[in-house]
Amino acid sequence: MSNPKLQSDLTLFDVTNLVVGAIIGADIYVASSFGAGYLGPFSLLTWVVAGIIAIVIALCFAQCAALLPEVGGPYAYAKEVWGSFVGFIVGWSLWLAEWVSLAVFPVAFTRYLMFFLPNLEWMYQIIVKGLFVAFLTETNIVGFKAAGRINDILTLVKLIPLILFSGVGLLYMILYPAVVASNFSPFSPFGLSSFGKVLVLIFWACAGFEVSTIPADEVKDPGRTIPKAIVLGISIVTIFYLTTNIVLFGVGPWAQLASDNAPLASATTTVLGTNSTLALVGGLIVGGGALISVAGSDESGMIGTSRLGYALAVDGLFPRSSLKFIQDSKRLT
Repeated sequence: MSNPKLQSDLTLFDVTNLVVGAIIGADIYVASSFGAGYLGPFSLLTWVVAGIIAIVIALCFAQCAALLPEVGGPYAYAKEVWGSFVGFIVGWSLWLAEWVSLAVFPVAFTRYLMFFLPNLEWMYQIIVKGLFVAFLTETNIVGFKAAGRINDILTLVKLIPLILFSGVGLLYMILYPAVVASNFSPFSPFGLSSFGKVLVLIFWACAGFEVSTIPADEVKDPGRTIPKAIVLGISIVTIFYLTTNIVLFGVGPWAQLASDNAPLASATTTVLGTNSTLALVGGLIVGGGALISVAGSDESGMIGTSRLGYALAVDGLFPRSSLKFIQDSKRLT
């Protein structure tokens, strides 16, 4: 069986959205409360450090992608340097990790949906999960270009609530500087003993950029496009994370943030609470943003996982029978 040739459809815009979409998921809506409970406002610095670490690692991936622009990403790099056995270990470990994590997103999507439909019965929850998975799977079956376009849309739409939240929150902070000063005091209430623990938790929210290196064969000029996309994507994510968290700590007391399961929704209510209509609209936008973020992250994960399985199959480290389906797909030349 000859190895199929994949079409190079994805542009710099598409791959940058793949990076951003893979990183920004539901975690941005909940991760801020992790640090607040251990470090208070000082946890903002962990976001800075985590962003720097992520950028350094991302640059390593960018260099690898420039030197070896092949489908498989981390698997391809490990195999090239250390041989097939190490490639097998890296490839299968990454594939299993990505594949298992995909199951989390339908559950998270349904739980966020129940913010709007709190009495949703279990049978309908199962239906929602099935439709969620079916939609994203179908976009990947139709073709990688279609999956990329859907990911573009989901990524751009998921950023709109964050932009609105940051804009309104920064305006609130400008209008009420005394409240902001009070919310940031004390800046380090618990000392720095938990800095390492918080950094690990926060860095988890910055992971995912490696997914963009996996479908290299379907990227136009991957040696130049992927490195640029990784740098652009991780920079965009870092800016959004820092801005969002500064607003969260500026708008509400850090002690309240530490025990909040939906910090962005609570902060939106605080800022717009004087107007019930605006507060309702703001809550709907933020809640909808969470749903789209979950869907976008799962779409990015599906793209990377499916192409990693393809790379393993081509090299004989995955059932080669799976290539028959890929050969018959209209996304291949």
